[in-house]
Amino acid sequence: TTEATAITLNLLSDDNPTVTAITASETTITENGGVSIITATIDAATSNDVVIDLTFTGTANYDTDYTTTFTGKGAATTVAGGNGYGSNANQLNYPTGVFVDTAGNVYVSDTGNNRIQKSAPGATEGVTVAGGNGQGSNTNQLSSPRGVHVDAAGNVYVADYRNHRIQKWAPGATEGVTVAGGNEQGSNANQLNQPKAVFVDPSGAMYVVERSGNRVSKWVPGATEGTTVAGGNG
Repeated sequence: TTEATAITLNLLSDDNPTVTAITASETTITENGGVSIITATIDAATSNDVVIDLTFTGTANYDTDYTTTFTGKGAATTVAGGNGYGSNANQLNYPTGVFVDTAGNVYVSDTGNNRIQKSAPGATEGVTVAGGNGQGSNTNQLSSPRGVHVDAAGNVYVADYRNHRIQKWAPGATEGVTVAGGNEQGSNANQLNQPKAVFVDPSGAMYVVERSGNRVSKWVPGATEGTTVAGGNG
């Protein structure tokens, strides 16, 4: 089965890093034990930290569930997962989003396990910082989480895809708080429609990418409704 493969490249250095080339080969992903090879080539990168998030759409080979960090032009190092798909602390199941904070902690949207995993630098296991209580819509649960963003205070924002909401988990919290959506699936100003990514700016405003809503909405802190800032025209 041939599916689309998205590669997101994030340069995390402050020295205006550049990448002159990035290529990917082998976009065929086969079910039931098949092998998919993704090859990325980075030339003349001036950043010390380059994160590549391999996001598969459609049918994915779960045996490749891991997050890889490329340092400059050196070899890749697995920083989360890489031990087959599963729900143990050293495993991931269909990761779809990644965020790296200034301390080098790696946050992964572990979609198949309905949780967000945090891996400290050098750790061999992750720690659940959101969800992990089965799939559901309770405040301590997530349902197919996708994008993840962590602010300077350590709050974890999760695009809770099938619950059509953005959940905010404070550091050490056992439950999340809905900060956008949560009013069933829809296109009204107080609703979200399959949120796939979330970004939080320094003021605390959230920008939410809605897959089926075909829009980007902005939610200021404390708002009960969002404002469409891109798309939203069908």
